[in-house]
Amino acid sequence: MATISSTPSSSLHHSNLIIIFTSSPNSPSSLVRQNRKRRTLASSTLTDFSKTPKLAKTHQPIDDNGWCSMAKLTSASSDNGEFLLKLMEVITQNHNDHSSETYALILQNCRKMDYLELGLQIHARLIVSGVEFCSFLSSQLLELYCKLGFIDSARKLFDIMPLRNVFSWTSIIGLYCGLGDYEETIRLFYLMVEEGVRPDHFVFPKVYKACSELKNYEVGKDVYDYMLSIGFEGNPFVKKSILDMFIKCGKMDIARRMFEEMEFKDVVTWNMMVSGYASMGDFKQALNYFESMKLAGVKPDRITWNSIIAGYAQNGQFEEASNCFFEMRGSQNFKPNVVSWTALIAGNEQNGCSLRALNVFRQMVIEGVKPNSITIASVISACTNLTLLRHGKEIHGYCIKAEGFDMDVLVGNSLVDFYAKCQTLEAARRKFNLIKQKDLVSWNAMLAGYALRGSREEAAELLDVMEMEGVKSDIITWNGLITGYTQSGDGKTALEFFHRMRKTYIEPNTITISGALAACALVEDLKLGKEIHCFVMSNQIELSTGVGSALISMYSGCGQLKLAQFVFNELSTRDVVIWNSIIAACAQGGQGINAMNLLRDMQLSNVEPNTVTMVSALPACARLAALRQGKEIHQFIIRHGLGTCNFIWNSLVDMYGRCGEIRKARRIFDLMPQRDLVSWNTLISCYGMHGFGMDAVNVFLRLRATDLKPNHYTFTNLLSACSHSGLIDEGWEYFEMMKSEYKIEPAVEQYACMVDLLARAGQFDETMKLIEEMPLEPNAAVWGSLLGACRIHCNPELAEYAAGYLFELEPQNSGNYILLANIYSAVGRWEDAARIRHLMKERGVTKPPGCSWIEIKRKVHSFIVGDTTHPLMDEISAKMESLYSEIKEIGYVPDTNFVLQDVEEDEKEFSLCGHSEKLAIAFGLISTPVGTPLRIIKNLRVCGDCHSATKFISKVTNREIIMRDSYRFHHFVDGVCSCGDYW
Repeated sequence: MATISSTPSSSLHHSNLIIIFTSSPNSPSSLVRQNRKRRTLASSTLTDFSKTPKLAKTHQPIDDNGWCSMAKLTSASSDNGEFLLKLMEVITQNHNDHSSETYALILQNCRKMDYLELGLQIHARLIVSGVEFCSFLSSQLLELYCKLGFIDSARKLFDIMPLRNVFSWTSIIGLYCGLGDYEETIRLFYLMVEEGVRPDHFVFPKVYKACSELKNYEVGKDVYDYMLSIGFEGNPFVKKSILDMFIKCGKMDIARRMFEEMEFKDVVTWNMMVSGYASMGDFKQALNYFESMKLAGVKPDRITWNSIIAGYAQNGQFEEASNCFFEMRGSQNFKPNVVSWTALIAGNEQNGCSLRALNVFRQMVIEGVKPNSITIASVISACTNLTLLRHGKEIHGYCIKAEGFDMDVLVGNSLVDFYAKCQTLEAARRKFNLIKQKDLVSWNAMLAGYALRGSREEAAELLDVMEMEGVKSDIITWNGLITGYTQSGDGKTALEFFHRMRKTYIEPNTITISGALAACALVEDLKLGKEIHCFVMSNQIELSTGVGSALISMYSGCGQLKLAQFVFNELSTRDVVIWNSIIAACAQGGQGINAMNLLRDMQLSNVEPNTVTMVSALPACARLAALRQGKEIHQFIIRHGLGTCNFIWNSLVDMYGRCGEIRKARRIFDLMPQRDLVSWNTLISCYGMHGFGMDAVNVFLRLRATDLKPNHYTFTNLLSACSHSGLIDEGWEYFEMMKSEYKIEPAVEQYACMVDLLARAGQFDETMKLIEEMPLEPNAAVWGSLLGACRIHCNPELAEYAAGYLFELEPQNSGNYILLANIYSAVGRWEDAARIRHLMKERGVTKPPGCSWIEIKRKVHSFIVGDTTHPLMDEISAKMESLYSEIKEIGYVPDTNFVLQDVEEDEKEFSLCGHSEKLAIAFGLISTPVGTPLRIIKNLRVCGDCHSATKFISKVTNREIIMRDSYRFHHFVDGVCSCGDYW
């Protein structure tokens, strides 16, 4: 590395400018191969030199002017280089004291006529003849070596030249600029100025190009100021290079002023402005220049149209891009080329329209346009986005057959990324190993692939190999690892790589911080999450979309919803991602009402909800059974065309199912354009919750006829449906099927379903045998299912046995204590019931009050057991009294077994009247028109008395009452419940 201090005699404007450049003399591999070929040819020609026929010796002497004239005439001759070689030989044999200008002209002709190998032979003859090299001869020889690409030879000759004129500097600067060594190009320019050599219109464009490629505005501006200081105005070619430099460096305001001052503006100049604004993302200005160009009478060419097409496509304006494309196809002067097609393909892929990108590519192939590496990389990325493994493999096959593509680094990196993200890591690694000249992108793609699949050891090993080979990691490397393991659910490993990254002294960016916060939420590491939050604040990192939403998700994931809301309230700007984060946090944290209120506030803030918003809000409606609001969200989805992905469809099925509209849920399922396994699992779960076990079984049978394979969730939902409907034989059949046919070993969730199924049917011997033979340790769900069945069949002895395990596994779960106390109360063991209540008090276990919700006129009303605070409480109480009179007349008898206190019967009956679900029903009856179905949700399991009373209420009021408790749905119609009293 060399440090050059610029203080030339004809000083640059910034006289104190110090620039550090890195010289990279090695030429590209293609140029090296070309040079080797030329050396071979030159060697062959030199070997055959003695065989070349000689010119006859002349008898009359020829002076230097004569030889020069002959050399000059050669440039106008159409003969080959043989004459030049013979001429050189004659001059050498007949004239020992000849002018070096003659040799210079001969070399000049060799270069102009592209007889480069011949020039090497002449140089060799000059050395043998001892000719003195003057400035002109040295310059011509230097130009010859520069054109050959002989970097070392050219540089050695340049460094020993006694007098370097503008032609010599132009040659050597042009050599390095052509090689892409832009730092050395600029360094040589400064040396040229220091030597007092005035640059010309051949030098300046090369220097401006170097500044453009390096995006070094400071040096470019310094060179421009120097050019003005020496009074050099430049020709149109120089001005175009200056304009290009300002555009490439992002200085569009300066470029615009310079463009407006230019007298001559051809199509190339206009294209520079159009493409410049388009590349800067200011497509509106690009279109303005496009229109101004046509008004100025300059006809757009293919480059212009390609820039406009690419601009439209990158901005997601695909209809406009297509119109331009078809207008271009109708042109008589030029047709869309591979750049035009690639612009459409890449634009669609980058804007999330991967399927459309593949369709454009298919049409491109049909029309016989050969793709380039950028086209192929974009198409592979589209297959990656859509997880189209078969299509991606077909593209890979095409690359292997087509010459050059399979060895292209860009294509290779895209294939590694494709196979890795499609969970085909073996193929990704094979492709990675085949890339001969791996760049950092190659390593990053492979590491990210391992992270996405959760392969910790492989990623750590590859990272070590990468460091051993001298490839330095960058922020993208670590972000891929951190976010990859977070997405795979391995928050612990993600944080391990986060700590390892910090040791490299690479500063984290917003993506790193967001990934680390997401990992903290996964492992519930609140301490580290707060430390990262402090880092964000102390470093004044903008709480942009990623960081702000990640903080909200981290705090809510760690059970700190209040802190998540605090972060949300502190944000000055809230985009759709921020709103989505807080809505999802409230919905997942059990605050569905807040989630719905936030959705309303979001729209009032003029922030347009998107697909993610809908997926976050619909579960909140489902948890609250807020059907009306769920329907409004469904209408919003239809109006705004958001129903394009399975996430939305599946959420709608779940919402309608959980809101009691099982028929509507089925209609949505039947209308789905494409069903994934989640779709089938959701519908099976909905039927199970509603007690429609045979419908769930029929859906499962339909699933078996598809190409999808059931998973653990499928069988959990199916066995749960069998349990709710008492389908014992079917339950056993599918429990065995998952092991024998699908090779899925039952997890504890499936065993819990089978325990629930058998115990609810009163088959306690079979239940205990199943528990004893379980290969897994029974968890709270297993013992809870057994305890619940003991309540149905009033089995206090077995209930005590199950409760003993539950009190150890879930010491703070009040439901287990209450259930055992209920069983004791049902058999009159009041002292034991009191003992359980005392045990709860000793352990600090508090029972959540029974609470029920009902949605009336877009507002959710909640009732707590014994609640008297509702503004319509008098009307509700009056309605309850009249209802009790009516239902008692048709046979209702209060079941006082569900009162835990040992009090008089009339007090027990009065206590039953205050249950929250009855209050919600009474309120619904006085607040809705006759015949309107009532939808009620309860946080606990409905008690037997309320279940019985609701059946009679549905009969006397001629209302359908849909009640969802913590376990399942109950549809009460005309005195009958869908559960068949089996819950």
